[in-house]
Amino acid sequence: MTRSNKKKKKRGRLSRAFLTGLATLLPTVLTILILTIAYNFLNDKIADPLNNLIHKSLSSQLAKDQLWQGVLGMPDWQLDEVVDASGLPERAGDIPFSEYVEGIAPHWLGFLLALVLVFSVGILFRGYLGRQVLKGLEALIQQIPLIKVIYPYAKQVTEFFFEEKNKIEYETAVAVEYPRMGIWSLGFVTSSGFKTVSEVAGEEVVAIFIPSSPTPITGYTILVPKNTVIPLDLSVDEVLRFTISAGVILPPNQVPDAAGIQRQIPADDESGQEERDEADPRP
Repeated sequence: MTRSNKKKKKRGRLSRAFLTGLATLLPTVLTILILTIAYNFLNDKIADPLNNLIHKSLSSQLAKDQLWQGVLGMPDWQLDEVVDASGLPERAGDIPFSEYVEGIAPHWLGFLLALVLVFSVGILFRGYLGRQVLKGLEALIQQIPLIKVIYPYAKQVTEFFFEEKNKIEYETAVAVEYPRMGIWSLGFVTSSGFKTVSEVAGEEVVAIFIPSSPTPITGYTILVPKNTVIPLDLSVDEVLRFTISAGVILPPNQVPDAAGIQRQIPADDESGQEERDEADPRP
């Protein structure tokens, strides 16, 4: 084996090792990333404001007068930020009142309340009355300039991935030849398509949303003839796992029965091919 062949073989092994490591780490890294984003959203956008509201409410003059002094009977020297500066003998446990408030309302309390709030909103707006209230709020939101342009589409995309039941029939997973014939992509039927396109095509078309890897929240929306799509017995989760993992995680019912028919490339295949090429006398 020539030196150039050895170098090519080594590069091939390194490439395969890198791809194997990437395929192994990618699902874990993406899971951590999604959880981190969710945690940061709850912590920064909900928990921190709740903590600040609790601390300000407990530290307000009204709370000091009505609660701390009126109900609990705390003396004035425990309700200020001055520590042992009154000239009187040192008092045990005299700390700034703000620290006292932080001690009884720690940061994790706000995060816990954020979780409870999210669950409460979900439970509230799942009922009939909650849905009517939500419709009223959305009607008001859609009267605000700029926001009314963005909100409907943001809501539609969110419903696509999180709502169990909605007007979009996203549970219909399909395979379609895209971006060209012979290449198959997985997607979801989102609507019956455009009337004008159906009339020009002379047949019914459907709209397909094709999520992209590794971030399925983005992708492509295409219109294709209905008779060219292949319905798949797959759930939304199975399609999204397949997409996020870049095809590494196959749905259980889609694993080939005869895995042995898939051509396995041995580690020395490249070098063997090179040796066969060298033995071939043809130019």
